[in-house]
Amino acid sequence: MKLTPDDLRIRQALEQIETPMYDIIGAVREQRARRSRRMPLRSPQRFLAAILAAVLLTATAAAAVVQFSGGWNALFGQNVMIPGGLATPVRQTQTVEGCTITLEDAIVSEDDVAVLYSFRYADNSIVNTDSRITLLGNSNLLMDGSDEYCVSSSGMGSMDSQDPSVEYYYEAFSLTEDPGDRQLTLTIDPASCMEQTDTFPVPVNLAAIYRSHPVSYQAEDSGAERLTALKQQDCTRAILPQAYPSPEIQFAGVAFEGDTLCVSLRMPEYDSYDSVTAQIDALRDIRNNHLYYGSLHSYGDAGHATELCETQFNGLTEADLPYLEPQISYRRYTPLTETGWSFSFSAPSVKTLTRELGLTMADGIRLEQLTITPLGVELSGTMPIDPTSEDPLYFDDRETPVVTLVLRDGSTVQTLSRGNSLSLDNSDAATAQFGIEYQYQSDSESRRFLQTETITAIRINHITISIEE
Repeated sequence: MKLTPDDLRIRQALEQIETPMYDIIGAVREQRARRSRRMPLRSPQRFLAAILAAVLLTATAAAAVVQFSGGWNALFGQNVMIPGGLATPVRQTQTVEGCTITLEDAIVSEDDVAVLYSFRYADNSIVNTDSRITLLGNSNLLMDGSDEYCVSSSGMGSMDSQDPSVEYYYEAFSLTEDPGDRQLTLTIDPASCMEQTDTFPVPVNLAAIYRSHPVSYQAEDSGAERLTALKQQDCTRAILPQAYPSPEIQFAGVAFEGDTLCVSLRMPEYDSYDSVTAQIDALRDIRNNHLYYGSLHSYGDAGHATELCETQFNGLTEADLPYLEPQISYRRYTPLTETGWSFSFSAPSVKTLTRELGLTMADGIRLEQLTITPLGVELSGTMPIDPTSEDPLYFDDRETPVVTLVLRDGSTVQTLSRGNSLSLDNSDAATAQFGIEYQYQSDSESRRFLQTETITAIRINHITISIEE
């Protein structure tokens, strides 16, 4: 099980858990208005009956809200909005070797499936501490026992600030066929634990290593090319402190990529299920004890057996090398479970909307297709690029169209762009195909989910497109 360093980031935002928003007062008023039109109240008995009906309606509405997992609030903000009937409570729990996962809720549409699940230790101990992080393996969604229908996925996780013994995860899967009322199986690979040390100083002479064979990278150099260049440097005196038994981890060398200083470690390609890895977190300037922090990059060799863990620092020159002391930390990954988890469920799918557009926007951006699901909106099309630029597939956020939805009641829903993808159009080297994904917002900090039947129009910048029945 291989994960990139991005997969190792601690799940970020800690949100307070509250009951999802539901307009109970508005529902009661609406029910009263309906009753007053059908049956005017003319007696105390009828008045009492109306009060009892309103109380019953309030209790029923509250019960409908309570059935959803509090994980929606922990992940998407205390004002997250989920219309009734959109999410399906699953409530399946499995414990494997002292680790408990509960598949709590699912949203099933004609194009995608979103699941929300939680992780706990069976003894209710804290999931993550300052030095130990619990990692779940990769997840996948099978339809009718096959993974051929799942084309992409994205996810996130978050701790519950009120209960550190639980962590919630949200995964969204895009499918090629309608999953409604078909057998869906969520699989989660075995879990592991990551322990991280404090930093250790490495008393190594960076200047002497660099002078033994000066290395200058090109930005496009591969991991194999970088490793080959660094092997010519003399690192025999660079002895690393050993926090865990890890003699395979070695100091790799020092190089410059333009004005960027690159300081590297060499190690076997790590496995986030069972391995030891290290990284250079900072450089300490012994002249003033100032710490320089850099950006971490990983490169593999051609055979994917050796990994170069490179930390890049801006603003430092060869003249600084004699005064810089690397600060290193270690991470140890140990298995928590030998097997993973598997949950099977089914639910009817809610409607998605797809429209062909054929709109040309500013700067030559052409919108060709629109897809609206309960999870969000996706725009796809083509845009001109400069194939001679350093990064021709760079998408400037300022070019992202603004998308707003209009609902049947006349209200509008704002969206937030949460990512884009670009790929070259083989038929035209100066054109790229793109896709932009948006999520619905209930306020500046919370997310919203929608029944597509409630949407009457969509605004893309200043163009309004009606959604026909």
